[in-house]
Formats: sequence, C-alpha cells, structure tokens
Amino acid sequence: MENAVSEKLILSALEEDKGQLGDITSINLIDKNHKSKFELTVNENAVLAGLNIFKKTFVLVDKDIVIKTNLNNGNPIKKGDIVCSLSGNTLAILFAERTSLNYLCHLSGIATTTQALVELIKHTKAILLDTRKTTPNLRLFEKEAILAGGAKNHRFNLSEMILIKDNHIAVAGGVKNAIFTERKFYKDKYKIEIEVQNFDELKEAISCKPDIIMFDNWSVEDLKIGLKLIPEGVLTEVSGQISKENIKYYAESGVNYISTSYMVKNSRWIDFSLNAIC
Repeated sequence: MENAVSEKLILSALEEDKGQLGDITSINLIDKNHKSKFELTVNENAVLAGLNIFKKTFVLVDKDIVIKTNLNNGNPIKKGDIVCSLSGNTLAILFAERTSLNYLCHLSGIATTTQALVELIKHTKAILLDTRKTTPNLRLFEKEAILAGGAKNHRFNLSEMILIKDNHIAVAGGVKNAIFTERKFYKDKYKIEIEVQNFDELKEAISCKPDIIMFDNWSVEDLKIGLKLIPEGVLTEVSGQISKENIKYYAESGVNYISTSYMVKNSRWIDFSLNAIC
C-alpha cells in the first residue's frame, strides 16, 4: 500500500514538472537514444534520507536506468562524497533530475536536523517523536526521513490512536468527560492519550488513568513538578515550543517522550549535485 501511495505522489510531482510540452530545452539538443553516466555528489555534511524516493523517481521515468550505490537512508555523508552513480537514457535522467533532487535535498535536510536533536538528548531515556505537522501529501516521505535521523514516529494519521486535545476537551465539557466518552465507545481498542495545559487538567487526567498524558506547552520547571504526580503505568509526553536550545532540559526532566515538529519546520535543504561525467 505504501509503495503504491509513494508512486502516485512521485508521478504527480513529475507531471507537475513536465508541463504541457515536456522538456523543450533537452529534446532539441539531445538525441532520444543518447545515453550518459551521471554522479550524485553531496556538497555538505549530512544524514542521507530519501534515497529510495530518489531512485524510484528515475525508475518510474525509465525502468532501464541503472543506479549504483553502497549507501542507505540514515547513513552519514560528508562533503564531496559520491552518493551514487546513474547510467541510462540521457533525456530520461534529465527529466527526472529536478524532482528526484527536490525529494533528496528536502528529506536529507529533515534527517540531518532530526539527528542533531537526537544527539542532544542521547544521554537521557527520552524518545524523540514527530507530529502530524507535515507538508501536505509528503507525510509518508517526511516521516521516513525522521526515522532515518534516529527519531520515532508518532501517529501517522487520525485513525491510529485517540489523542484528546484542547479543543476536544472544550467541546466535551472537560477532561474526565472526554476520556470517559472515548473509553465507553471504544473500550480497550485504542490507547488513549490526553493533552493537558495546566495542573487542574493534569490532576483530572490522572484520576482517569489514560495511557499517555501529554504536557502541552509546559515550562521545564512545571513539567518536573507535574511528572512527580504521575502514577505508575501512565506514560508521559511533552510537546510545544521544543527547540535545539531547550530540548536537552526537557529530556533531563525524566519525561518518556518529546514530540515536536521542529525537524520539519526548521530543517533546510541539503545541497546535492547531479553531474554528467560521460
């Protein structure tokens, strides 16, 4: 299923780049049967991600394009490294070039930023999670990049688990009522996580013993106090305004999970070059 979804997304991106007439520059300069060899080089230190998407983009354009590499997603790469070589029809490679590189640059950027955060908390037991704040239609790819960077995925979509947030609590008439209503309907079918914004909501949530309590936008100092109230068997998560500057202190509080969209929102593209060598 994931493979079919990824192919559909890539084909849509290729169609966007193709336009109505295709590559009007290349078709006038290059014979349709011309073959070339290219090398993909990285121009800065990074963590590689999206290599599978990069390769699939070329194969969807021309299944006869040959791509050779000894690297995998999650591998560290250094400035000047040759990531892979490509050989095949020149027009096909040039057509897929920009779309494939866009994926690779973007996803490697996310993986690189993710690893930087993971390094900052590796001395603790806290696990870094992503969120659903992803680029529309790129969630599958971006969450794969986050895995490549060493973090874990939170729920992929709304169907995977119950996460009661502030608006749910407001509409349901409070923390207890929200948890009770979900539990009554679903029984034990799904884990229940609830977001709390202050100590009153925290104490109300604790009395209901959900599976996970998320401290939303709590200071490190208040989080430490709140964690002391958590009974055994209830997991904890903190989210909101997490950054490179403060993630270490949140992790050292003893919380189980830190969820953030920082690695998607604050990553920058990694610079790669694809050059013809013959």
